[in-house]
Amino acid sequence: MRASAVLHTTFQQLRRPRTWGAALLFGLVWNGARVLLGGPEPGPVEALVPVLWVALFMVLVPLPWQWTGDDAPMASVLRGAAQALPWMAALTLGILLLLGSAAPQVLPGRGMGPGMGPGMSMMERGPMHRGLRPPPLEARWLAIHPRLWLLGLAHFSFGLLLGWILAGRERAELQATAAQQAADEARARTLQGQMNPHVLFNAISALTELVREDPVAAERALVSLSDLLRALLEHGSRLRAPLGDERRLVEHHLALERLRLGHRLRETWDWPEALDALEIPPLMVQPLVENALKHGVSVAVGGGSLDVRITREGSLLRVRVANTGPAPAAGEGAGIGLKNLRERLRLQGAPADALQLTREGDWTIAELKLQVPA
Repeated sequence: MRASAVLHTTFQQLRRPRTWGAALLFGLVWNGARVLLGGPEPGPVEALVPVLWVALFMVLVPLPWQWTGDDAPMASVLRGAAQALPWMAALTLGILLLLGSAAPQVLPGRGMGPGMGPGMSMMERGPMHRGLRPPPLEARWLAIHPRLWLLGLAHFSFGLLLGWILAGRERAELQATAAQQAADEARARTLQGQMNPHVLFNAISALTELVREDPVAAERALVSLSDLLRALLEHGSRLRAPLGDERRLVEHHLALERLRLGHRLRETWDWPEALDALEIPPLMVQPLVENALKHGVSVAVGGGSLDVRITREGSLLRVRVANTGPAPAAGEGAGIGLKNLRERLRLQGAPADALQLTREGDWTIAELKLQVPA
């Protein structure tokens, strides 16, 4: 991993419940064993120290195995071990110094002589021999008990093994996530590809009516149809595209519908051009407009109205497509276009209420909420 990815992974480790669950379990066992063995009952701060130490230990030990300097998720065994050895040595030495400074020290050769109990004062011990000076003070952390060195060796070995295991598990999770993302992208591309013949089929179906009623308008519609197909091929092949490209696709579609419906189609737009640079998944607005025209305006006697409004609220883009006409029958909202749109939203991790269909008076309203960069 690169440095930014290692920092992100470390931050995620701190947020995972299993890290703090393992740390709390260790703290309970440690403090419980201490009390059962007759030790003094630890205070709140003292009881929290082993919990924090284990949490920090689990977060720090995988770092040298994860650092590769490139996009590889984990270092090789030789490189990882070479990076982990000094890292674990420093961590172990810090633990030893901490434990050694906290442990009571009795320096060799400096024990108390006969008649010199710990409760005796200097006067009771008698005058010091002339010329005899007290022994020099030694740094207590230098006199680490041999048992602590054995504990440090176990800590060092366990840290190397645990770091390799945790880094391997993190690599497996990253690979599984990447595989799932690739599968979702492939599924999304397939769904987008299904929209191309769907839109084209609906446009050709509309043209069959126009050929019988107005051959001249049908000729102009064929030109608009070629523009629509070209826009579909360019726009639908990407996973994200500017909102302005979606606007042009909708305009090509409406150009066909105007030729077919004529004065029966009444449009109102509130689509600020300032939002056209925002990138969203393709074919998000067009299916809503197509559904409004096909199931609302075109089937109403005398036509109907189409209202398209797009607004932005921070990182949320709201798309509202409303139409007059008959209310949709039960289950009509599960057509191919909307079903395709809902499935693509699910693959992108959108909430279940990202797309809603409601009825307000004479209007059928489709509202779509999309997350965009703030």
